[in-house]
Amino acid sequence: MNAKEYLEQVAKAERDMRVLKAKIDHYEDLGLSITPHIGNASGKPSTPSSRVETAAIGVVDTLGELKAKLGAYRAFIEEAQKRIDRIPQERYRQILTLRYLCGMKLPKIGEEMRYTDRNSIYRAHGYALLEMAKILEEDGYDNQA
Repeated sequence: MNAKEYLEQVAKAERDMRVLKAKIDHYEDLGLSITPHIGNASGKPSTPSSRVETAAIGVVDTLGELKAKLGAYRAFIEEAQKRIDRIPQERYRQILTLRYLCGMKLPKIGEEMRYTDRNSIYRAHGYALLEMAKILEEDGYDNQA
């Protein structure tokens, strides 16, 4: 795997993590809205309907699965950020962070970083990938930038 492929996996994990967070929020809201009928006309507690029980169990199971996936994505992204942080040149770290962790396009990054020549950001991105390839190689990844 080369540096760009690795970082594209990181970007995908970042996007997937946002989707999972939205699903978790949805299921937590759904879980709060599922309430069994607690009493009957005589005031005695009644057994929750199986439909409500089934829905509540489904929500809890789904939340557990989503939170486990979310934890794995977070760990992967944190690992990638630590690798990016090991790149000696600040501007290369910034380019890779903005591109792969924040999802910005290279022309926008070029504007943000005040590159005057449009092609300069593409060259700098290439050099940043070479630096990332060195880090991945140090860590035992088989890569080519």
